[in-house]
Amino acid sequence: MRKYVSLQLGLLLYIGGFFFSAGVNSAESNFPIPDNIRPAIEFWIKVYTEADTGSGFLHDSENLSVIYTKLNRDRTTINNTRDDIANNLRVLADGKRSGLTSSQQEILALWPAGVSNERLSRAASSVRWQLGQRDRFIAGLQRAGAYREHIEEVVLSKSMPVELSILPHVESSFHPGAYSSAAATGMWQFVRSTAQRFMRIDYVVDERLDPYTATYGAMELLEFNYNALGTWPLALTAYNHGANGIARAVRDVGTDDIGRIIEDYKGPRFGFASRNFYPQFLAALQIDSNYEDYYGSLQLNSHPGFYEEEMESFVSADDLSRTLGISVANLRRDNPALQPSVWSGTKRIPKGYSIKVRRDEFPDGSLMAVLNDLPLSTLFSEQIPDLSYVVRRGDSLSVIAERYRTTISELVAINQLRNRNTIRIGQQLLLPQKDGSMPTLVVNDGAELEVPSNGLYEVRRGDTLSIIAERYRVSVDSLMTLNSLNNQGLIFPGQSLRLRSNESPVQPTSTRIATVVEEGSVEDSEIDLVADIETELDATLEAVENVVMADENAEQLLADLSADPADYSVSGDDSIEIQAIETLGHYADWLGIRTQVLRNLNGLVYRDPVMIGDRLMLDFSTIDQATFESRRREFHRDLQQQYFTNYRIQQTEEYSIQRSDFLANLTRQRSVPMWLFRQYNPEVDFERLQIGQVVVFPVVQRVAL
Repeated sequence: MRKYVSLQLGLLLYIGGFFFSAGVNSAESNFPIPDNIRPAIEFWIKVYTEADTGSGFLHDSENLSVIYTKLNRDRTTINNTRDDIANNLRVLADGKRSGLTSSQQEILALWPAGVSNERLSRAASSVRWQLGQRDRFIAGLQRAGAYREHIEEVVLSKSMPVELSILPHVESSFHPGAYSSAAATGMWQFVRSTAQRFMRIDYVVDERLDPYTATYGAMELLEFNYNALGTWPLALTAYNHGANGIARAVRDVGTDDIGRIIEDYKGPRFGFASRNFYPQFLAALQIDSNYEDYYGSLQLNSHPGFYEEEMESFVSADDLSRTLGISVANLRRDNPALQPSVWSGTKRIPKGYSIKVRRDEFPDGSLMAVLNDLPLSTLFSEQIPDLSYVVRRGDSLSVIAERYRTTISELVAINQLRNRNTIRIGQQLLLPQKDGSMPTLVVNDGAELEVPSNGLYEVRRGDTLSIIAERYRVSVDSLMTLNSLNNQGLIFPGQSLRLRSNESPVQPTSTRIATVVEEGSVEDSEIDLVADIETELDATLEAVENVVMADENAEQLLADLSADPADYSVSGDDSIEIQAIETLGHYADWLGIRTQVLRNLNGLVYRDPVMIGDRLMLDFSTIDQATFESRRREFHRDLQQQYFTNYRIQQTEEYSIQRSDFLANLTRQRSVPMWLFRQYNPEVDFERLQIGQVVVFPVVQRVAL
């Protein structure tokens, strides 16, 4: 494992009125402070210390030294003040410098002398609101007391800078159950795809929610980022923006200087949060090191102290609770990695899981002895098996939950759904069951319903086509045909549906336009025109939805590969960098062309290999670059997700290349695929490995199923 020099706190660097702790000269530090980010550091110190979550600042989103005003958290006041500031900036941007109002004078004084009209015009569109964080930071400091000793031990065991221990201030305020809008989870704010590299994430155990276990994963990720990118500022920024994104920033800007990247990189996903992540870290480090200067004396939480024992069998939470004499609520509090499926009885606490129990609940240290007294009837060699349900047209989570006597939350948890409002036809959902028993199917609430005499049914709230079909023993397809429903099968409360084919047609009432047709006295030609409008409207909505889905899919692919520093993009000259495991056949498939076209374009003869790290020209006569990149990323995303379903990274180790070593054998012996080896050794020339050359291997462990 690589060794890193730890930064020692001591020397005080003066930053615009604030003292910043650092161990050596800034230029030589693990965490350098470029001059251009000093205003951002000051800004975040203000946010963390001068305004709580009941107030905040209106400021320029680019130049954080420009803070227009501090306001209470009132939406109307904030919006009105923002509009006033923007209007005044537009006046100044027109070149007016005399006869200014007092407000305009105050705003102009905040900007450097000689500020250009163009810059003021841009500022009018970038007045941003930042909520204060003083109370959250204080709460984070207090919570941190329970975790800091453990975090620092993990950091120092890997010979990494101890300052990394304060990162949760920026990520979650040391809240172990934090969730973000980007689906990042836990104190260390891991997204699922990145977390799966280092920890167990499924519908039984989610180790992101255990702040102690997740710390190991966080340090593995930071170490990986450092190995891939070479500096701690880049490694930290990659924690937010992804190693892939920061590697691209380094390539585009042509430097690894974090100050230059923050100022000059204009990547589409490198927004305010990514640009400010490193300055926020430095501000949090300053405050954490001197918190009494900002907040006075604080009472910090103490580590609760645990006994931990590995479960040797599968056991239900209820049985373990009874045997230990500890409430299920307390077990759940101290074992947050166990998912709701365990606490509801749908799944058992898995074999191999290290159960935590507070020491004050077992003062005699007898946890192992009590676990050994678990009755044999409560011990199982297997997990409760899964049962599944295939989503049909008209289904929703609420409908499925009602049908199988469960809850939406249970379905979301057990299936690890990103969005509780979106499921797909044909999607397979796991169903909760307790102690191996079959889930109860509820269709008619015990009463068999007959088709009404007129053959019509009025849709009620919560109904779907599948529910109605099962209730009256008809098929979903027949309901759609009889009622002229579109392929999405959309229905709404109050709508009349035909249940039998021998009744007079029911006019569709699924849109406002159709209702107008039913009630109005229009000619046949007008009815046809309305129908055409509806068809065109449906097509337009579907097209818009497809574009939105395409954008979301592209974003998701980038997010899923955020921990992968490989460059999967196409350059301006239509060339790509060849990555591990890729072949001419892959490129031809993704491009929709023959491999010979690529050989001719690149001067390759049959059987000439493509070499990792070389560049290859592509032919985009059939598809565009975006489609190719999407297919390429999807291939690597699926490949990596499949691998990390079976393996987890535990740590890294260095290896010195020996005479007669063959890289393929070295990776195979360690169950490390070539693409993963390259991620940990991005600068290695695969054609010129030298005897004595030191490479890094991730140490992986097969996941127990």
